[in-house]
Amino acid sequence: MRLFVVLVLVAFVLAGCGGRDWDEGWSDADGNVVPDDVLETFKAECVDGAIFLLVAWPLGTRVHNAADRHWYVRDPEGTLESWGMEVGPLDIDAALRDSARNTGYRLGDLQLWLGRDARKAAYLVEGETVERWPRLTERIGCQ
Repeated sequence: MRLFVVLVLVAFVLAGCGGRDWDEGWSDADGNVVPDDVLETFKAECVDGAIFLLVAWPLGTRVHNAADRHWYVRDPEGTLESWGMEVGPLDIDAALRDSARNTGYRLGDLQLWLGRDARKAAYLVEGETVERWPRLTERIGCQ
């Protein structure tokens, strides 16, 4: 019985980030819901395990076409690379760069930070955990 309880607890711990509702809306520093054309996260059905973060550029503006967004990805299984896409490295145990600043945008306890390297990566911070998600140079064709 003890082994079963331990296995169940390990499964919950390993689920970690995967348990987050990525379709939930982001909010700004004042707690207002941010429209999806400003900031959005989603899981694409065609890319198992990957989570996409779309940020209107310049930050905080509303966009009218996909070209005005920076696409960042959390793809721990490397699915996009196996498709031949060029994807920078995902760092799930990153350190914030000195240039990184809190944007004020939140998804629950998760905060979006950007630095001078925003053309290459975004930082997602939750408590002491920092992840550096690479920016995609090309968009995927499914959502």
